[in-house]
Formats: sequence, C-alpha cells, structure tokens
Amino acid sequence: MKYLNCNINDLKSRKGINTAREISGQPDLWIKTYSKLIKEKDQIAKCMKNILRNDSLHVILTGAGTSAFIGEALEGSFQRNFGVPARAIATTNIISHPEDYFIRSRPTLLVSFARSGDSPESVAAVELANKHCDVLYEFNITCNPEGKLAKRASVDNCFVFFLPEEANDKALAMTGSFTSMLLAGLLISDIQNIESKLPVIQKLRNFGNNILDKYLVKLQELADMEFKRIVFLGSGSLFGVAHESHLKVQELTDGKVICKFDSFLGFRHGPRAVVDESTIIFYLFSNNNYVRQYEVDLVKSVNEVSKGTKFVGIGDNFKSKELKMDLAIQFSNGTNGIPEEYLSVFYVLPAQILGFYKSLNLGLSPDSPSIEGSISRVVQGVKIYPRTAV
Repeated sequence: MKYLNCNINDLKSRKGINTAREISGQPDLWIKTYSKLIKEKDQIAKCMKNILRNDSLHVILTGAGTSAFIGEALEGSFQRNFGVPARAIATTNIISHPEDYFIRSRPTLLVSFARSGDSPESVAAVELANKHCDVLYEFNITCNPEGKLAKRASVDNCFVFFLPEEANDKALAMTGSFTSMLLAGLLISDIQNIESKLPVIQKLRNFGNNILDKYLVKLQELADMEFKRIVFLGSGSLFGVAHESHLKVQELTDGKVICKFDSFLGFRHGPRAVVDESTIIFYLFSNNNYVRQYEVDLVKSVNEVSKGTKFVGIGDNFKSKELKMDLAIQFSNGTNGIPEEYLSVFYVLPAQILGFYKSLNLGLSPDSPSIEGSISRVVQGVKIYPRTAV
C-alpha cells in the first residue's frame, strides 16, 4: 500500500506516514463530515435560528494560524447566508486588543475553529469575548473532544460541533483538520439547505481524488526543482486558501522555502516585487466569470515582465498555453456545478502535496519538519496576561 505514491515502510522510516495518510484521506473525510452534520442538523438549525433572532447580530470567525485562515475563507459565506456582518479575526489579534473587535452592546456570535482546542489563544479569546460582550453566543468547531474548547459544551449559549475522529491530524501540519473544519463551516452557514448540498460534496470528493490520482507525479517533479520562493494568489474565499497554502509549504519545509500570499488585485500594489527567477507563482482561479477577468489580467501582466518564474494554475476553463502555465491543474468536467466558495475545500491540496514532497526533497521529516522545534503541533510558551495588568 502507498500514500502519495510513497511506500509505507519508507514513509515510516522518514517520519512522513501521518502527513501522507492525512493528505490522502481528505476526500473521504469530507463525506464523513457531511454525514455527521446531517445527523446533527436539527440541533444546529435550532441553535442558529435562536441566535439569528437577535437584532444587530455580529459574527466573528476566529482561530489561530491555520484555523484563522478558515475564517478568512468563510466570512463571505456567513455574511451572505446569515444577512449580518461577519469578520474573520485571529485569536492572536483578539487577545492583545479585544476592545478593537468586540462591541459590548452588540449581540455577538463567536465561531471558533480549533484542531486541538487547547491553544492558549483559543481559550483566552473565548474568555475575553464573555467579558466584553453583554450577549455572547459561542459555536466551537473542533477536532478534539478532549480539548478545552470542547469541554465548554455544557456552558450556556455554547454549541460544540466535533469533527470525525480522522480530522484530528497526528502530524504537525494541519491538512484534513483544515479542509474538514472549512467544509463544516460552509455547511453550517447554510444549515437549512444542507440536504441539497450532497451533489456538491460528492463533486468535492471527486475533485480531490482527481488531484490525488492525476497530479502527484507532476507535483513531485515540481518539488524536485530548485526554487526558493512561492507566491499563492486567490480571490474572495480563495484568499484564505492562498494564506493557508503559503503557511503549509513554509512550515513543511521548515522555512527553507519562503512563501507569500495575496489577492490577484492586491498583488499589483507592491508585493509582486518579490518575484524573481527562483519563484513559483500559484494562481488559484475562481470559477466566477466576473472575478476571472481580473485574475487573467493579472496573469498576463506578470507574464510580460517575469523571466525564469514558474507558473501553476488551479481551476478550469483557463487557457493554460495562452497564460503560459508550466503546470495546469484542471478538472475535465469543470467546476461550474459548485458554488465558488466550495472550491476552497480542495484547492489547498496541491500546496499540501507540494509541501510534503519538498519536505522529503530537503531531507526533512514531514510529520515533524521543524529541526529546531520552533513550531509545534500545539503552540507552547504563550503567556496570557490579565487585562487588569494593562
């Protein structure tokens, strides 16, 4: 048996078995996540109906690191589906400046994403929210039923959704936990219509398997090339995926590959200065034709001045030769049958796979790539200070 075209014994000896298995298992995990939400639909719908009765409701989507990027990919969906303002704010911002984000008189729904639910910032953000909001509702989405956030299930006005057991990654890098929590957030934001989403979820699994079946060799060849920088670009919900993709490659390579992220339009305003002959640019193309116009214009602009740069495009209906793509990750049946925001679930897979292969290429252990221990599975060493000390 193999994972990501790698022999299991070799993966075990190089300490990459968990990362490889967790990346490979995501398409099936999405189905399990959907099925679990279907079972809990009535409870969640009742909870959301009660929350949405509040006038002037404010939604904050939060988490730390990878979990924060889930919020970035979801804020549009929550705002559109709930019809109230929704913001993605990292716990790492909340704990230092809570007054900048909470409005005491405004009812607030705090949606927390956490793999372990034990990071100091995750717990502190919830405690600060309770101190700074007269009316607070908590909705914790976590992979660890034993975590501190999970144990808040008994608290008034708090609902906890546990992901399937497989979502609780054993490896350092969040892979299945990221995509399954992201999918859960998308479905919860439109919980009343979850039954109608089954064809979409099945397509997500097919798209994920398409990447795993057809593009492993090409992504491994890309990882074997000499490059020092990667830039990921995405629009709307895919901006959050670009943010997560940049972190995934950077942490799996222990910082040996420096990564950046931006929106297509934002990239024009200075950040494109980072591009040189040692750079790969990943374009995460939208399936929204209006949005695509801006994205294609940016690609053509970059092509006019960039020499030696490698280009990767993810999506469909883009002309790879015309846009000078070195690798085009496309889907034969097209993605027009799914909402744009659901692209975010599987568009992160190529970055996960590339990061895994590059980690091996550099002689690192993908399950624990940090040689100096500068990053860990659950963040350590964060001291939370009482607000009275300010």
